[in-house]
Amino acid sequence: MCCTNCHSSFGPAGNIPTTMCVRWHTRILALTLACALVSCNAIVAQVPGELSGNINVRWGQPGGSCRILIKSYYVICEDVPHRVPLWVSYHLGREDLVSHAKRTNGFRADPDLPAGQRAELRDYNSSGYDRGHMAPAADFKRNAEAMSETFFLSNMAPQRPNLNRMSWERLESSVRDLAARHGSIWIITGPLYLDSAGHRMTAPDEFIGADSVAVPTHFFKVILCEHPAGHYEMFAFIMRNQKTPLPGTARDYLVSVSRVEQLSGLDFFAALPDAVERPLEAAAATNWPVP
Repeated sequence: MCCTNCHSSFGPAGNIPTTMCVRWHTRILALTLACALVSCNAIVAQVPGELSGNINVRWGQPGGSCRILIKSYYVICEDVPHRVPLWVSYHLGREDLVSHAKRTNGFRADPDLPAGQRAELRDYNSSGYDRGHMAPAADFKRNAEAMSETFFLSNMAPQRPNLNRMSWERLESSVRDLAARHGSIWIITGPLYLDSAGHRMTAPDEFIGADSVAVPTHFFKVILCEHPAGHYEMFAFIMRNQKTPLPGTARDYLVSVSRVEQLSGLDFFAALPDAVERPLEAAAATNWPVP
């Protein structure tokens, strides 16, 4: 969001200590001046220095308490205590789908994380769960390096086979179709931990392996589609990580981006101007163009 305010970030100003609000408004003044200098290109304010200019978080990084792992073709926000990503973000263009590098299945621990702070192959063995890609291998066929990079376990979370190999795989395929049609999209994927009533849990309640890899109850995928002349669309999906196959098609799992934000505690595409971001996030899309 470009030049946000006390109300949008902290609730009604009357509930904020005076010193905090003064500091916040001082920051807002600085951001306002910065916006004027860069045509309100809020990405300068929204993305930390280590990610500045990284196309995979062009419209803002979602936040969260995590370790940022900058890969050559995507960005991971690794939830180190739970050995799974909090989110994975990447840009996918039509041109990225042209090449056909072969799938390697080179699953491996991420060398950017020390042993004892990462998932290991042994954690998934005989667990009943697949190593579910957050950034799917088939989106990175552009070259062998990109394909190989998707097989770090830091890009994985435990998925039920009937989700990973069926509804989730079909959703991933339809996202590639969207990129082929529209040319430029941003995709952010990650886990959710919800109770039986669909409320956000304070912590995961199931783990696998000696390294205690958290098992999500659901997964989300949010997408920003950029069209020419400053026109955008947003789509969001939530799918349950269940044993039995999910019924229906991807359209049946469309939700609003705001709903995913509520359940995840993240903030998606915050570098878009508020006038663009807010209405797109508020409503669940009904026009998913792919079966």
